[in-house]
Amino acid sequence: MKYRLLALDVDGTLVGPDNVVSPKVAEAVSAADRACLEVCVATGRSYGEAVPIWRQLGLKAPCQAMILIGGALVSEPDTGRSLYHKPIPHETAVQFADALGEAGYCAMAIVDAWRHDVEYFLTEAGDVDEIERQWFSRMDVKMRRVRRLADAGGSDMPDVLRISTVVEAGPGRRLAESLRRRFDGALGVHFILAPNYGITIVEAHAAGADKSTALRYVAQAARTPPARVVAVGDDINDIAMLRGAGLGVAMPGAPESVLAAADHVAEGGLARFVHELIDGRFDS
Repeated sequence: MKYRLLALDVDGTLVGPDNVVSPKVAEAVSAADRACLEVCVATGRSYGEAVPIWRQLGLKAPCQAMILIGGALVSEPDTGRSLYHKPIPHETAVQFADALGEAGYCAMAIVDAWRHDVEYFLTEAGDVDEIERQWFSRMDVKMRRVRRLADAGGSDMPDVLRISTVVEAGPGRRLAESLRRRFDGALGVHFILAPNYGITIVEAHAAGADKSTALRYVAQAARTPPARVVAVGDDINDIAMLRGAGLGVAMPGAPESVLAAADHVAEGGLARFVHELIDGRFDS
């Protein structure tokens, strides 16, 4: 088999809204593992949100690192130890969170749980209780409320890896475009549908924090050249990863921009694609 590293997005790729890896997908990933194709989970989730999905895969040790928070963090899945992170500069993080507050939205700032005894700081602008119901009630993560992000640790504020907010689709697109112009060059700002939550979000990472950059880090550590890396995803935050892999694969329900960036579309589903990959269909 030509390929040595398989990077798999989570939401919309490995799991649906029920957060369960289907038996067919679990069996296919296990077959890839047995065939010495290293499997790397690559997700926008935090460690606490992603590790229950990773455990369902039943991968054998030693396990490949997980790409988390859209590429802003790489961690060991079994220990949670952080290997790489790309934080937002503190001043920029505070300015972005304040901009969300000025627009009437609460900011969800995610930090490295391995370094800090918390995963999210939640500012008090907007409908905070509704945000907690829509987002935090679904995941077993530690969250702390603060008036402003600047209050999170004072001069010793933790490094922020992503800031996001839940929005309605129309206002969200306009908000994202406004924030892109304001923070151009300093932040990557995206408007994203989170299908497993049934909501839309605006999110920001540090410039250069993406799944493609993090996957290069993982591949280099595994001594695997880009030409022997496969990446599978379904949303716009997967585009750079698909383009940077030797074989970029989109799920069939992905947006048109993701389909256009891929080398292949997994029309038969993820399990079928993984078996075809193991069988050498894409080796040429």
